[in-house]
Amino acid sequence: MAKTVLRIRLDGVAFYMNTETSSPGTGHRNRYRLFKTQNYGRDKAGWIQVGSTAGQELMTIEDENALLRACEKLFASKKPHRYDLHGAIRGKPGKLEGEAFPVRKSVHTASSIEE
Repeated sequence: MAKTVLRIRLDGVAFYMNTETSSPGTGHRNRYRLFKTQNYGRDKAGWIQVGSTAGQELMTIEDENALLRACEKLFASKKPHRYDLHGAIRGKPGKLEGEAFPVRKSVHTASSIEE
């Protein structure tokens, strides 16, 4: 289970770093995921995978401004993964939709509402 080990917020931008467990037989040490949100959590910028060395370095920084700059630099150095709507991933409706299974509710994204 993921555990939040780092949380930094400043002017509507927030970074969260969670632990990511790995299988003990792989020989890999702990890894981390760094999440970024903007606009006071309304906009999800994505997440990146961070190695154990970089994660430990981030956790040792005590100055908030230096920590925020380090997180920004690390986040900019990699291509972020995007947040996914996990509730919307179900495939095509089947022939028993509405009979054996409840009818799906449509999920509206911000771009489809504006159109």
